Amino acid sequence: MESLSIKEIVEAVAGELLCGKEQLQVHEVGTNSKEAKEGMLFVPIIGERVDAHTFIPAVLEAGVTAVFTSKSVDVSKVKENQAVIRVKDTITALQDLAVFYRKKFQIPVIGITGSVGKTTTKEMIAAALETKYRVLKTAGNMNSQIGLPLTIFRIDHTHEVAVIEMGISEEGEMEKLARVAKPTHAVITNIGVSHIGQLGSKENIRKEKMNIINEFGSESTLFVNGTDEQLMKVLPFSEYLKNSDKEKTQNCDKIDVNDRTLAKLETANVVTFGYGDGCMYHATDVIAEQGHTKFTLRTSQSVRNQKHINIEEKEQASQIELQVLGEHNVYNALVAIAIANRLGIDTDVAKEGLKEYKPLAMRGDIVKNNGITIIDDTYNASPDSMRGGINILLELPDVKRHFAVLADVLELGEHSYACHYGVGEYIATKKVEEVVTIGQEAKAIAKAVQEKNDRIIVHCMEKNEEAIAYLKNNVKSGDAILVKGSRGMHTDEIVAALKA
Repeated sequence: MESLSIKEIVEAVAGELLCGKEQLQVHEVGTNSKEAKEGMLFVPIIGERVDAHTFIPAVLEAGVTAVFTSKSVDVSKVKENQAVIRVKDTITALQDLAVFYRKKFQIPVIGITGSVGKTTTKEMIAAALETKYRVLKTAGNMNSQIGLPLTIFRIDHTHEVAVIEMGISEEGEMEKLARVAKPTHAVITNIGVSHIGQLGSKENIRKEKMNIINEFGSESTLFVNGTDEQLMKVLPFSEYLKNSDKEKTQNCDKIDVNDRTLAKLETANVVTFGYGDGCMYHATDVIAEQGHTKFTLRTSQSVRNQKHINIEEKEQASQIELQVLGEHNVYNALVAIAIANRLGIDTDVAKEGLKEYKPLAMRGDIVKNNGITIIDDTYNASPDSMRGGINILLELPDVKRHFAVLADVLELGEHSYACHYGVGEYIATKKVEEVVTIGQEAKAIAKAVQEKNDRIIVHCMEKNEEAIAYLKNNVKSGDAILVKGSRGMHTDEIVAALKA
């Protein structure tokens, strides 16, 4: 982070300096009281269970340079080299300060959203861009209304590009995140059912995620999955908005977006990626073998004709190799190369960065222990990512038996039963030998499998401990296990036990 003065901070958040000198400098912004130190601005967050304002005396004692507060603070004991700034709301102040800080950097910022795969997409885009640029990327799950501003504060003068995850779960969140990150380019990976319990429908999820373009400039580009049922309508609608003769495109499917989004979509560049030659960047000849994925990347003439895309006619077909399995990773690689091209990196260079990519821990990481192959995809889950996990399980080479260990997917609301049952229906069509479910909601997965395919052995467990005991007694060398569930189900405990 580049230094900010107390004067700059107070002005940026429209705060009141209760005590301290305007010349004091802050070099870090944080919300964790345990990390308090000199040079830090501590922002106390009021959570469901804890109000971090109670930690203000402790962080001041630990030597922080400044604190925000929306409540009364005894400033009589504050040291001369410290400042206390009164704000109306600490989260809003955190975001306002991040908005101010973001304006200091005129670098490309790639914003990434979608129902599934934001982190993997972020990692692969960064891998492609790091072949030429110094890249800052979101760490961990710092993609929320609190995490994203903290990510923005990590940008400094050494960075040439930032790749930022932007996650939402409720209506109105993306508009706030876009105001902070102000992405110059944006990616929407897909529209699934994650958070459908809060947003109600896929159309509403698409509408909310489309707000990622609300801060676009005239040269900004939106990259969308052109084979996603909801997103394939974005490019035709954008072209309809740009076409002065609306009657020629009157058969275009309109999509519901906010007025600000509508105005931005009318001027934004839109690039599609996916399978099929209808996408500007598309994959053909996909082959999965020995834990690797190979495919041919092809680009449409409409892409090659765009002067702002750094791609030559001879590059219209390139052979790409990834050290990971899964159809979703082909999508990720396509958009990574598309963005690399947009930022002046040739495909032949970008693909070398992708070839080095390996999945993060708990996000499709494949490990072997005592002859057993384990797909650790326990960081989080959605019905769509469960289907993707099943596909990866079946792509593994030299497997005797395939075990799918699946726990509840949370936050699906009234759609939960249908979504889980749909996963079971999908599994019933696949060559999976055993299914183990954990939790109440996942029982619908088991029910569907039992009703649709009695060849597959099914077990319903209440707790992880039951699943661990069963697997340890029954899984043998040569078997492969997919372990997946929502973060709140703690399925990483199962992986840890299998690796012990």
